[in-house]
Amino acid sequence: MISGFYGLGVVILIVAMFFNREEVGIQIANVHGVPALAGFPILILTCIVGALVAIGLYNMTSWGYWLTLIYACYLLIVPPILVGKDISLFGNIIWPLVVAVYLVLKRKQYFGTHHSA
Repeated sequence: MISGFYGLGVVILIVAMFFNREEVGIQIANVHGVPALAGFPILILTCIVGALVAIGLYNMTSWGYWLTLIYACYLLIVPPILVGKDISLFGNIIWPLVVAVYLVLKRKQYFGTHHSA
């Protein structure tokens, strides 16, 4: 299910690039704790990471597990330190925390011999 949300997010970001690339890039840069000038490169990088996360989680791979957990921890730790009080409550606290807790609770499914969705 989480893989579907990441996949949908990638599709939405790609569509948004055609309509308001600059504004969306600035918002994504802010969520990731980087300067707004890095908007478009961070937007592309976010699409790539999001697609990899979606594929890795969907296929229940160990690399997908670790990539997603690292990305969630990054969003929980780095932007709040760099940006401070202007972080996104959903993007930097709620969503990454839900994802990290889910992955920790379901970790055996990603490392066992039997994969189930």
